Amino acid sequence: MNRGNGAESVIRGNPEKATVLLVDDQPGKLLTYEAILGELGENLVKASSAREALAVLLKTDVALVLIDVCMPELDGFELATIIREHPRFRKTPLIFVSAVQITELDRLRGYEAGAVDYVPVPVVPELLRAKVKVFLELHRTSMELERLNAELEERVAKRTAELESVATRLLESEQRRSLALVAGRMGSWERNLLTGEYSWDEGQYRIYGVDPAKFLPTVDAVQQLIHADDLDRVLKAEEQAAGSGRSFYSEFRLVGPDGTIRWCIAGGAVTLDSSGTPLRLTGVTHDITDRKVLEETLQNQKDELEQLVEARTREREVALAQLFEAQKLDTIGQLTGGVAHDFNNLLMVILGSLELLRKRLTPMDPRVQRLLENAMQGADRGTALTQRLLAFARRQELRPQSIDIPTLIGGMRELLERAIGPGIQLNLNIPVQLDLVQADANQLELAVLNLAVNSRDAMPLGGTLTLTAVEPGGRPVPPSLPPGEYVCIEIADTGMGMDEETLQRSREPFFTTKGPGKGTGLGLSMVHGLAAQSGGGMNILSCVGGGTQVQIFLPKALQSREDSTQDSPSTDEAGPASPPQSYCVLLVDDDLLVRTGTAAMLEDLGHVVVEVDSGAQALAQLKQGTRIDVVITDHAMPGMTGLALMRALKSSYPEMPVILASGFAEIADDERVVGLPRLTKPFRQHALATAISAAAAARHSTAAGEIASSINDRLSNMPKSV
Repeated sequence: MNRGNGAESVIRGNPEKATVLLVDDQPGKLLTYEAILGELGENLVKASSAREALAVLLKTDVALVLIDVCMPELDGFELATIIREHPRFRKTPLIFVSAVQITELDRLRGYEAGAVDYVPVPVVPELLRAKVKVFLELHRTSMELERLNAELEERVAKRTAELESVATRLLESEQRRSLALVAGRMGSWERNLLTGEYSWDEGQYRIYGVDPAKFLPTVDAVQQLIHADDLDRVLKAEEQAAGSGRSFYSEFRLVGPDGTIRWCIAGGAVTLDSSGTPLRLTGVTHDITDRKVLEETLQNQKDELEQLVEARTREREVALAQLFEAQKLDTIGQLTGGVAHDFNNLLMVILGSLELLRKRLTPMDPRVQRLLENAMQGADRGTALTQRLLAFARRQELRPQSIDIPTLIGGMRELLERAIGPGIQLNLNIPVQLDLVQADANQLELAVLNLAVNSRDAMPLGGTLTLTAVEPGGRPVPPSLPPGEYVCIEIADTGMGMDEETLQRSREPFFTTKGPGKGTGLGLSMVHGLAAQSGGGMNILSCVGGGTQVQIFLPKALQSREDSTQDSPSTDEAGPASPPQSYCVLLVDDDLLVRTGTAAMLEDLGHVVVEVDSGAQALAQLKQGTRIDVVITDHAMPGMTGLALMRALKSSYPEMPVILASGFAEIADDERVVGLPRLTKPFRQHALATAISAAAAARHSTAAGEIASSINDRLSNMPKSV
């Protein structure tokens, strides 16, 4: 729509559409507002200055004005002031589009100028459409109410004029007969103030809903038909009219013999004798029930609209709160993952050094042995803590596999019984033929054990711990759980339970109800992280005095139980490894302590170690002709990551075995390499030895295969006579 002919476009447009005036000196913003509000199907008029806006307002019936704050000549505040000073536009809604630097004083100035709302920049399309739609609906409702009020005022004025004309004629002749001629929903009546007798016409009987042949309009009979809440007001109006000689007007409800309630307006005047004594009270009654029903309908619609706006506002506030909570947890998760990564490096140094120290101090003093074992146990506990941190951050290295829940839980029974103690009864309700699930077995065992310990702490006086594994069935599933087939593992206790506030915070990291030193607050967070990272979810049900139920939903494995029984034995059950050999290992790690500790373990295994602190130095060593059998590289390094180094090595040295050492699963899913040897930090010396032997064996196997293939090719190319 062009600015030059905006008013003409509105006149030619659909008259049922409301007109929205868009005022902004920037054409691009006007086009943006037009695109956003075009979905509403209303008439949009654009003005690039305050002067154009005022010209449009004088020619067009505008329902809503959207004003930019900063404009040349006249800014938004000055334009709003001018618009409000015009009597025609005192009720026209004005919405300011404000920049982010707007101050609170500017907001107050805008509201004083007549603004009804602010829309911040950058504009959120859904928010702008919702605000405009609400004000347009209010505009239509107001216009409808004004139309109805105008009609009502016209009818009342018309009826009043008729009544005044009839009253004048009644003073000159027979008043009651003239009023009886009034048709429709009006009835005439007369009350003798001296005797109290009533005289009604047919319309009056019809309005009151009584039969003229059976009903005698006495004072008591008429008062019984008036609603009890309105009777005193009607009687007071009649008494004041009779005492003052002036006319009266009263609105009240009638209750018919069948219980029907009708709204009426009664107006009348007093007839005086020559001495000024009131003789008669004569008037008419108008049935306004239909108007009242219409007003009530419009009011209900207005209330529904206000409730809808409030509901949408609450939904938006809830959505913003949920978004803030998700961002907060994600930030904490990133921080936790980074701390755990650095802590894993420290544990790598500590565990490696302690392990080498234990080997070199044999035999030793029992006290020294005990101190050394305590140190190693402390390091192991630190390792478990980092696993919980990484599980919460959803960054631990998971090794998903098909798990038989009955076998896994059955194998943990003795461990669970020791963990919960003799005062708590353990019940296992797990069907033997339960479908397999896809998860990390070690992490799942740790999660079940953590939940069992939590249940034990919630039952200090003893109780029952029930562990159930079933298909979800009628159980409520977490809202975030994607569609699919799952198995539900439920750990239920008869402990003290949690109140609503504690239940809401139970998944927060580091939140615990245990005393100081008795809990890290990561147990439930770790379980939740494991379930989410495995493609499942978690529910927590609890109430004070009613115990707690924790439900872990894990996806079913693609492999069936029948297929799993036909699998070949695991490679973990293979025979003893061949005697260790000495290799030249290129060790790449930017952390000096980790690199030094790993080199010491390698040298203790009899290997020759070449240490470098970056991927670039590793490539330089190989280019110099250094003989390398195996490369061990950290992943998180500045400049070139371990994965980037591995790809460079595979390109230039395809036969070179590479082992990637990592503190957590920091490799994106689209960067993972199938079959890439991994060492999860912190690792022990035996894991390091196994990884090197496996990598070297794979290299020799590949080389032997290439030689055999070459010999076969040569034999196939020899003459048949040879």
